[in-house]
Amino acid sequence: MKRIGIIRGGISGAYDLSLKTGGAVAQALQEAGFEAIDMLLDKEGVLHIKGVPADMEKAQASVDYVWNALHGEFGEDGGLQKLLDSYGLPYSGSGVISSALAFNKNTAKEYAQNLGIKTPVSMLLMPEEGESVSEMTARIYKTMAPPWVVKPLYGSGSVKTFFAFTPLDLSQIVEEAISHSQPFLVEQYIEGTEVAVGVIEDFRNKRDYVLPVVDVDSPKRGILTNENRKSPYAMNSSRLRADERQRLSDLALSLHKSLGAKDYSQSEFVVDRFGKIWFLEIDTHPELHDGAPFIKALEAVGATLTEFVRSVLEK
Repeated sequence: MKRIGIIRGGISGAYDLSLKTGGAVAQALQEAGFEAIDMLLDKEGVLHIKGVPADMEKAQASVDYVWNALHGEFGEDGGLQKLLDSYGLPYSGSGVISSALAFNKNTAKEYAQNLGIKTPVSMLLMPEEGESVSEMTARIYKTMAPPWVVKPLYGSGSVKTFFAFTPLDLSQIVEEAISHSQPFLVEQYIEGTEVAVGVIEDFRNKRDYVLPVVDVDSPKRGILTNENRKSPYAMNSSRLRADERQRLSDLALSLHKSLGAKDYSQSEFVVDRFGKIWFLEIDTHPELHDGAPFIKALEAVGATLTEFVRSVLEK
């Protein structure tokens, strides 16, 4: 029986979400006939295999393959991938370069633009450059009209994304963003239908299988987090027209291929009231727990997480 290590937890703010994805994947792997071995990475970066502290040599001897269930920093940015490559351990999902490219929202936007996909007007801001909050706010205000979206440069945009509707909102949010001493993006807010589109390689006898477009409900004000996002539809996967859904499917597949993603990915877009499609981000390691958009899309085609993990492992 093939031994599959499920690495979950991690050092990022998405620790709890990673536990949920890891738990769902572990159950699916067992149902698919594999031996599922828990590999918990705690918040301090200590690896535990079956509850016992371990190192990578132990991991190398304990598993044949690693399912990457880490979200956020280290799991999605190429760090884990580089480590596993150095030990010769095969793993699910994209490799070092593709993961790093997708994790950087600015780089992902550039790839989308090169494919002719619209992206919101944006500014990359670096807190270490020494600008005051008022100077930074004024520069944003002169560049783009309200409302604005402020999000971290790295990782999922839904980890902590802020909406600003007035200069005062913007000033307060910029001050908060600067306090983390990390680069961040300010984007023009695009009102419309937010959707997610998953892509799977070698699934159901198709080299490239694009899952149905799934609507994603997000708050329109305040703070957007993973916890307050939801995918409300399953079988009727999107309220958009058929031609809009087809266009979104084509774009998601193009992004997957352009970035060199592997196994699976999920791209997110907004379709505005004029039918224009705007790229938001691509996730090379989307969430796989119950209720996540990727799972909703699988349900829409009568598939299960068990079928999906088996397809990844039996290539």
